Amino acid sequence: MKRILIILIIFFTLLFSGIVYCYYNFQFWTHLKTEQFETLREYDGENIIALRGRQILVHKDFIPHLIELDNYAKNNNIVLIVNQSYRFNGQTISRTVVNPAKLSNHLAGFAIDFNVEDNNKKYFSNDLKRNNFSKLPIDIQNFINEVRKNKNLRWGGDFNKEDPIHIDSPINLKSKKDWLNYSELCHNEFSKGIPKWKIWKNE
Repeated sequence: MKRILIILIIFFTLLFSGIVYCYYNFQFWTHLKTEQFETLREYDGENIIALRGRQILVHKDFIPHLIELDNYAKNNNIVLIVNQSYRFNGQTISRTVVNPAKLSNHLAGFAIDFNVEDNNKKYFSNDLKRNNFSKLPIDIQNFINEVRKNKNLRWGGDFNKEDPIHIDSPINLKSKKDWLNYSELCHNEFSKGIPKWKIWKNE
């Protein structure tokens, strides 16, 4: 009886440890198969990673912009930790910096929200605000300035209603028709998405 009790304790300890690890590092249940998608794509970058091992999903036409951002991050020795990429219409959002816009570029797959890691220190929305800009490490300042110079991208810290953890390509301003089309296509694909098991990569 004592032996069975010990085995059960070990089993449940390992199970609990596995659940905690997956929640904080390996959220495989957030991943969808993208092979059948025509519009949404999964992004797997070098200096852009997802919070807690989630999946980064964006519109296929936003991928080149993510590659640019990845290069900016690499050039400045920082890592972007993506909190949110594509957001389906009606999704409940918690702990937002600003209230989600009705024509949000997240809904069309043309935006990311992020934190920054520089020299093993993480920087969040309050750290990244405009009035703190000059106090940020030079690597982060240079990264943001590279985004500002890119005519196809916007840093949310420059918005009238400041959103310093947001970067997008303003498809909603360039063409409302395209935004409506893209958001509908993304929503239709996402709603029919099939979950997939995320496995550890072979390093």
